[in-house]
Amino acid sequence: MTAPTRVTVTRTYRTPAPGRDNPVLAAVVALAPTVRVEPGRQPWRAEEITTNGVVLRSNATVVDVTTFASSVRTAPHEMSFTVISTAATTTLTATCSSAYAASAEAILKGLDVRFVAVP
Repeated sequence: MTAPTRVTVTRTYRTPAPGRDNPVLAAVVALAPTVRVEPGRQPWRAEEITTNGVVLRSNATVVDVTTFASSVRTAPHEMSFTVISTAATTTLTATCSSAYAASAEAILKGLDVRFVAVP
């Protein structure tokens, strides 16, 4: 079995001039709970929300700390999304483990539906 690696994906979207809340980050937060999770995991939820970023976490439904291996298996899964905005575009950078990159890809697909991508 290959060890998971860090995956980073960047996308740029056309967006209205950002106000107080960035529309792309707001969409990430809204999409997070709808993304499929592995068995034994809670839905993705937004934590550590800042003006330019959000960390999504999926915790284990039962935490097992009896061995090191079980502690690692039940540690929270984490994805981070950061944005840089200009007047007409928002560049999003998503970072996560390859072990659950499919969850990040599902969020990105949802963003592709909501926003126009800039090539």
